Amino acid sequence: MIAQLRIIAAEGPNGRFLPSDFLEFVWGGLAFLVILFFIVTKGLPLAKEAIDKAQASAIADASAAETAVAESQARIAEATAQLGDANAESARIMADAQETAQQLRVDSANRTQQLVNDMWAKAQTDVESMKVQANADMQAEVASQAVGAAEQVVHASLDASGQSDLIESYIAGLGASS
Repeated sequence: MIAQLRIIAAEGPNGRFLPSDFLEFVWGGLAFLVILFFIVTKGLPLAKEAIDKAQASAIADASAAETAVAESQARIAEATAQLGDANAESARIMADAQETAQQLRVDSANRTQQLVNDMWAKAQTDVESMKVQANADMQAEVASQAVGAAEQVVHASLDASGQSDLIESYIAGLGASS
């Protein structure tokens, strides 16, 4: 077979598949085999190692992503629970505020009613005291007018001796009562 290849190569360049120099073909083939040997013995393990590292890195990244997704879902669940708690707390606060507002309305109405009652009682007391004062003032005025009228009547009807007898009897009556 080598002889046939030499013959084919010796004939001259065929222009397509075989070089015109057979030794060039042999040396080229040997160089290819040496390079192929180094690629297979050195390059493939390096490539396999790089692929394994990339695969391990991808698995680690996927695992980290799954962990991050799980943590995110846990945080979402926690936030949802807190939101539910916040909504319940908000409803409780609103109910307390409404209850407090109602209590304040009732207390305010009670205080207002008590104030009105106190003012009414004070007004009644003031009216009664004004009546008593007016009656006393009227009695004093009537008494003053009656004394004045009595003085005029007594003056007009009593003479000097009658007047002195009246004064003496009045003084005697005062001395007897004390």
